[in-house]
Amino acid sequence: MKTEIYASPYRTYRTKQNSPENHADEQHVQIIVEETDLFITLTKDIDKTEIIKFCTKEIQEIRSIIKFWIKLYPEIQHSLEPIQCPPDAPLCIAEMCKASSFAHVGPFACIAGMIAQFIAAKIHFYLQEKQLCSDVIVENGGDIYLYSSKERIVGILANPKEECMLGLRFAKEQFPLAVCSSSAAIGHSLSFGQGDLSVVIAKNASLADALATSYGNVLKSAKEISTVLTQAQKDSRIAIQDNPFSGAKEKHGVLGVFLQIDEKIGAWGSIELAAIR
Repeated sequence: MKTEIYASPYRTYRTKQNSPENHADEQHVQIIVEETDLFITLTKDIDKTEIIKFCTKEIQEIRSIIKFWIKLYPEIQHSLEPIQCPPDAPLCIAEMCKASSFAHVGPFACIAGMIAQFIAAKIHFYLQEKQLCSDVIVENGGDIYLYSSKERIVGILANPKEECMLGLRFAKEQFPLAVCSSSAAIGHSLSFGQGDLSVVIAKNASLADALATSYGNVLKSAKEISTVLTQAQKDSRIAIQDNPFSGAKEKHGVLGVFLQIDEKIGAWGSIELAAIR
């Protein structure tokens, strides 16, 4: 049973970077629009002012669309179960409805991952058009979407008050990729479980976000680790479009899962654990 929930609004984990000397050619941009708080990593040759202007406009537009559709269909935000997708819904709403139906959670369980992938795709193709390095990482409250031309280690931080000592290593061939997390001990998001961390890896960030929530709800003790890992293997057979915001036709389900509750961990899939010094 958890005795403390880490609910600080300060996202100090963003300062816990792995081997900064290996990323000397990169810069970070934080963009906050109402509740949306994005931490974006780009190469230093990208004009920061230009990216802030571009991203702010894209965030404002997608937030306006979501808020408009919530007024028409409040259940998009408030339902804790899948809902029927409203007719003629825009892609962002349809994507949340579809992904949440696989995970048996409400559409809003997907919103952070969906926005991370949407903005990452927008930046990636914007930079490609300008013939600039299109590597981009967008982190939205622990939900991450990555385009990268080199290996990356994504830190796993079950307790924001401690140092990050464990990560997930990804080869450049695995990108683009979503790494989404849910926790009963960190942040304000609703969880019916007791797990420290539920991390899902997938090509589709809405799916990864929805399933991270779903798995986290199940994880009430270490006994449920095997149950969740078994379900993850079944969910690997889900066929959902990898990147609906790019027009890509490939479809995949869950690629990997990492779980932590108290001192116990569990993992399955195409992941490699890496020690962080």
